[in-house]
Amino acid sequence: MSQTRRQYGRRCSWCFKQGHNKRTCPSYTAHLKRVAEKHGGHSLVMYVKRTGEMPDGSKPTGELAAVKETAKKASKRRCSWCVKMRMVGEGYGHNRRTCPHRKTWHADQTRDSRELRQSILNRAEALGVGMGSLVLAKKYVYNGNGFDWQKVVGMVVKVDWDAIDTTRLKGKPIITVRWQNLPATERYTATEEDFAIPRSWIPEDIAKRGWNLGQDSLKMLGKSSNPLATCPKDWVDRPITLCEPA
Repeated sequence: MSQTRRQYGRRCSWCFKQGHNKRTCPSYTAHLKRVAEKHGGHSLVMYVKRTGEMPDGSKPTGELAAVKETAKKASKRRCSWCVKMRMVGEGYGHNRRTCPHRKTWHADQTRDSRELRQSILNRAEALGVGMGSLVLAKKYVYNGNGFDWQKVVGMVVKVDWDAIDTTRLKGKPIITVRWQNLPATERYTATEEDFAIPRSWIPEDIAKRGWNLGQDSLKMLGKSSNPLATCPKDWVDRPITLCEPA
């Protein structure tokens, strides 16, 4: 707050008096009433929306009654979670911290994430995908004479196990790959790159839910003898930090 505001207090932009603003200004309300009585139309709608009653003190009817109900809802604060999730008619009477819909979302995503992690564990043990797996990708690299597509082999050297849940299957960095056979002349590709979880790691029943779940730019080339080398023992049951919708 500026020094002028602290020194002189709030000043109304309609009547220029101190102690209130235009939203609560009695002079502006009286002005709307006079115009509504004389002309009706939009001025009448504004007066009903502002006061919740007709200029003669009676209750609004017909379309003006709907205007009154809309004004009531607009005057109440609405939960930011319900607004973000576009929940029509929801979000009144609570905030984001106490939102029942947000709590339900977290409970559902946590349950599904535990099932996903257990499926990935089973898949890693059966297929040997995880830490130490060899992957194959096509990279646009410089070979000394120009740029060209080349098949490059890499090894998974890091897995962010705690970042694997149902809210991070779409493009979130999960694994780190170290390239093994980049041309000596290549200067534009880092020796290590981060990727989203490979689609081959995701159970088929989950992968079918969306075309962009995981990424398929990496092809599994070789199995790992110990794909769960860095996986925490309590990975499935430990607390999960979910990534809420932006």
